[in-house]
Amino acid sequence: MTKKLSTLAQLKLDVINYHNHDMSNPDNKTGGLVVNDKFLIGLARDACYTSHNSLNFKRKQIADSLAEYDIAAKEENVYAMERTERWIERLTPELDELVDRHNADKEVYGVFSGGETWLPNRKPAPAKAKPNNFSNLRKRVA
Repeated sequence: MTKKLSTLAQLKLDVINYHNHDMSNPDNKTGGLVVNDKFLIGLARDACYTSHNSLNFKRKQIADSLAEYDIAAKEENVYAMERTERWIERLTPELDELVDRHNADKEVYGVFSGGETWLPNRKPAPAKAKPNNFSNLRKRVA
């Protein structure tokens, strides 16, 4: 049974699929080449890295703010406590949105990678190099 994607994940999947050109499709971009699966997986992986980094940054912002709040509470600085409370209240919904975004990016990565779970700092397996004829491309860039 196929798992239904969240709405956000479906939208992100549509964005990546926008880059998937098929020569048999008459509606493709002007003379678009078929994009290989590794490219599409790379787009999904990049989205995961980006959302993961955003999520970590927001978590650090909140952790720093909580530390500031603790210092203000210890010093009984009501103004600093209230200011920090307002800031944390502003950051908390952003954290929730970033969690949703990252989960959607991981869902999309799973679709393109055949169900593989995205993990941070994962080293990709080295690909075997195969010779390719780039003579036409060399003429285009000369």
